[in-house]
Amino acid sequence: MEINLQGAEGMALLPSGDEEGAAPKLVVAGLLSDNLSIDVFDIESFQSGGGRVEKSSKMNKDLVSRGLKNGKVGSMHYFEGLLYILFDNDRVIRAFDTNTGKMVQETLLPVAELGSAYDWEGMRLQRVPSEGIANNGSQLRGSSPPSGTLLLHLALDTPAQVWSLALNEDGGDGARWTLPRCAV
Repeated sequence: MEINLQGAEGMALLPSGDEEGAAPKLVVAGLLSDNLSIDVFDIESFQSGGGRVEKSSKMNKDLVSRGLKNGKVGSMHYFEGLLYILFDNDRVIRAFDTNTGKMVQETLLPVAELGSAYDWEGMRLQRVPSEGIANNGSQLRGSSPPSGTLLLHLALDTPAQVWSLALNEDGGDGARWTLPRCAV
């Protein structure tokens, strides 16, 4: 199967919606002729076999990347009801409510090393169960229960590094989570 989006950099699976009959979607972001494109595909279209899969809709790139200098997407992740988008060249993660399209959080990422400020290439949120709760192996999925410690894993391109940060879920400044002091 092939999608019509050259330069694809990030993708996320959105599970079935709350509305009856809402099918899961695959969201893919990339550059099309040097312009950001965020395309949405119905999962069923990948099961039909054959060649190219056509998008069913698009996310509004102007709304999603408003105020950013570059708007290039490095990674996406659907977690606990929100779509998180890492804009690597802008050093920021934005979270969107996929039902309303509203941005609900924006987090500026740290500078890992001088000269590599814009090299964050991947991100993943993970909820680690509290002591005494059995690990069911689903903590990297978007449907994990909202209890336990919330971790943010970041992948740096150059120099190659993976950071894992325990996030503060204090709701400071209206945010769902904030970075620990060591990362700001």
